[in-house]
Amino acid sequence: MSSTRQVVSATQSTPFIYRLILLSIEPFLATAGAIMVSAKPAAYADAMTRGSIPFAQGNTFIYTQIAGSWLYFAFIEGVVMRMFDDLALWRVLCTGMLLSDIWYCAGTVQGVGGLANWANLASWTNDDWITMVSTLPMVIVRVLIVLGIGVKRAEDRASDPKLK
Repeated sequence: MSSTRQVVSATQSTPFIYRLILLSIEPFLATAGAIMVSAKPAAYADAMTRGSIPFAQGNTFIYTQIAGSWLYFAFIEGVVMRMFDDLALWRVLCTGMLLSDIWYCAGTVQGVGGLANWANLASWTNDDWITMVSTLPMVIVRVLIVLGIGVKRAEDRASDPKLK
């Protein structure tokens, strides 16, 4: 027995800023990051570790894998979420991306020598700030979508004159 569900429009339910970040800004940044980490893995390693770990050419495959995961994010957000205007699907995809975000952020903390080093904002480099500014807004938007914060409910959409 198959059940049908009503598809709720993600574009009509989410604020413009959420859509701008997820559908335009992050796919661009993820693609640019994938190109950078593929073309200059040593520069990426230096930026993520504050130069504390020397780059090893034998580890280049790891950077290729990182680039692949960023291209996957770019594809999901730049193509899939644009093709399927379905809030339930967006929530599922954002949940999956948050799993990756947790590990990425944990790796970022590890890269600078642990939580005590990372939490000392006075010691942050330009690369640390760039990493956080290019990561945190996307993570926050995914959390907000998954939790439904700022997302219009069905009754809100029904009473919105712009959506009639």
